[in-house]
Amino acid sequence: MGFGSYSLLATVSGKIKALGPMRIGAGKALSIVTSDLPIVKNSRNDPVILGSSLKGFFRGHLRRILLMKMDPRRADKLLEEIFGGTGDNDNASAILFHEVSMKEGRLAERKHIKINPETGGVQNLFEVECVLDGAVFEGKLLSARNLNPKALGLLKTVMDLANLGLARLGGFKSRGYGEISFEISEISVIFPGKSLEDLKAGFEVRNLIPEGFGTIEVKASNGRVSIEGSILKAEIQENATFFGIEMKLKEYEATKFLDSMLKLVKL
Repeated sequence: MGFGSYSLLATVSGKIKALGPMRIGAGKALSIVTSDLPIVKNSRNDPVILGSSLKGFFRGHLRRILLMKMDPRRADKLLEEIFGGTGDNDNASAILFHEVSMKEGRLAERKHIKINPETGGVQNLFEVECVLDGAVFEGKLLSARNLNPKALGLLKTVMDLANLGLARLGGFKSRGYGEISFEISEISVIFPGKSLEDLKAGFEVRNLIPEGFGTIEVKASNGRVSIEGSILKAEIQENATFFGIEMKLKEYEATKFLDSMLKLVKL
């Protein structure tokens, strides 16, 4: 399914907290005054988690979860619908992951050694730059177009896995790096072309991805929104542009929304 028109747009914002040392690598350093393996930074010299790193993290761990319910061929087909192809064609993806910068935290350089497997001796000594435990990365994590909210619920399973300490982000995971936790602060859902009157009357959203997840029913009354029967407290506004109705879910309601959508997934 392509993107000839938009029927639903969504963004997910939140925090990623490092529970131990973590590094998103920038490759080998060229300068003799930096560590051998520096981390990625933006133009303000703030450490960042790249959108490509988040995409690989979610796709890889979601595949492992899906394989508990379906065969590899079906799992890969579903992943391709959600994340696009495995090449560089981001235009085919229903989800666009964003670069997230560190808002608080400290950097450190850690020394590591490599052991020669044949002799058992030290082969070389190198320094690795990393952020320390307690570092907080905050901002917009992802944007989605025509993605069925039930698929957002699937992404929540990866966040839950990370919060259990079972899904790690970045490099050097075998050395104890990359333990993180997720916290959702806000989810925004836009229904292009819809009005407040449409929302009060209720409407069906079609042409969503993945195709097999079906449509969703949306209706609002008395400051509450019903999405597929899940009642949520949301901020609702009508935009003057073609964006139509925007619904914002904060913290607890955002998490409740993802959990309720996950319960509707039938694999």
